Amino acid sequence: MATKDRNDIELLLAKAHIPSLLKIGSHHHIVTVELIYPRVGVASKSTTQTVVFKKGLFDADDLSWTQKICFKEGVEGNFGLHVTVSETLTATQMRKIARFIAGKSLDIGADVVEDAIPTPIIDEIAKQPLLYASKQLLAATKAKTIVEGFLDLKASMFANEPSVITVPLLSTRKLTFNGKQILRENDPDGDFSFSVIPL
Repeated sequence: MATKDRNDIELLLAKAHIPSLLKIGSHHHIVTVELIYPRVGVASKSTTQTVVFKKGLFDADDLSWTQKICFKEGVEGNFGLHVTVSETLTATQMRKIARFIAGKSLDIGADVVEDAIPTPIIDEIAKQPLLYASKQLLAATKAKTIVEGFLDLKASMFANEPSVITVPLLSTRKLTFNGKQILRENDPDGDFSFSVIPL
């Protein structure tokens, strides 16, 4: 029997604030967004993208729809949203992302891709959003998660009007400054907001 509590939604990146990154300039981070049990028979769906934080802030206003879309999905009853943000990516990690994407796209080895594609093009590929990429990306780059957040949701919340949902973020690391601990694991460290548009 079909459920009556089902809605089709579009979930898009909106903005984020991570205070622990306040003193860091402009850097790339990997953002993974996961829908947990969005509907019967689907345990989870995830998407991974690279985004730029500037002094702890990310804003998707200037991005195209293609760059901020996370999901177009049907949701039923209770479901969850899980968000993680990686550490600042190094130049080496960015190159690994480029090789990963190109290798997956062309279905050939990453080492072959690096030899075949000029460095400026590989670097440009790495700056693009990674829509619906495999979680293998995190393993490929060995990028550590610095914050994560969970939010419980109901499909009925998104039946009529567009809305914004905000996921509180908690630190997954310890930070010290001049020998003094300024951030502990599970301390609040900002939030990540998403636009939700009913379809």
